[in-house]
Amino acid sequence: MNSREVIRHPGPPAPEPYSVARGTAHQVSVTLPKGAVLMQAVADAMEAAGCDSGVMVMDGLQMGPFDFVMPGHSNDGVHAAWYSATHSRTSGRIEAGTAIIGKRDGAWWLHCHAVWRSEAGTEIGHLLPDAVTLSADCEVTLIAFSGGAFDVSMNAETLFPIFHPTGGAAQGNALIAKVNPHHDIHQTLTTILQGSGFAHATVYGIGSLIGAVFAEGTPMASPISEVLIAPQARWDGALTLPMICVDPAGDRFSGEISAGTSPVCVTFEVLVLETA
Repeated sequence: MNSREVIRHPGPPAPEPYSVARGTAHQVSVTLPKGAVLMQAVADAMEAAGCDSGVMVMDGLQMGPFDFVMPGHSNDGVHAAWYSATHSRTSGRIEAGTAIIGKRDGAWWLHCHAVWRSEAGTEIGHLLPDAVTLSADCEVTLIAFSGGAFDVSMNAETLFPIFHPTGGAAQGNALIAKVNPHHDIHQTLTTILQGSGFAHATVYGIGSLIGAVFAEGTPMASPISEVLIAPQARWDGALTLPMICVDPAGDRFSGEISAGTSPVCVTFEVLVLETA
């Protein structure tokens, strides 16, 4: 059984495996202030950075009360996947987290998957940025991208409002990309990176997969998931792609993704930054 038989989206398949926008990027250290709501703090940081989009590495972020959702099954007869009910925690510390930042209806918006420790233990999920408070000043790293942008629009295949790369330049030291459903994440990112001309690069991203097989460790069988690329992901002429995944039951999986084993479920958003 192939992935299109397992996950059937309501709309027509995208004509291309991915979309991409080239640009320039640099790392900026920013402090998100204690007491702020995450979305507003990030919006203020983006305005100060003067960039078009970006990725924020949320490792170490201290959260007060916050809400999140898990991957879930759809009951609406339309979408192939959905979200769980909203969960709330009183506090937590992000161990690994990635936020893709762009615009939605002209305002800053972010999509964040993270691993954190809370009163419930170690959890992985999709943070709701308007419902996360910061319990301490937190210094984080912003990969500030200009020349193209992530912009939310309705996706015809999945009927989800999701980030799409727009604009772009002929040259630059970075790119943003979205991988479409049913395309293998490792093989598609390899194709994108081969076309970039980068000899070495760091890869950031989040999304969802229809199952996952790792070079070592227990595979994830669930066709519905939330995942983030782990900090060790890199391109050196070959792609090293470690992932951290969670399924609707809350079971966690991690390891280096094997090529040809892990098609995208709804979307996968990526920023690639060339390194020396």
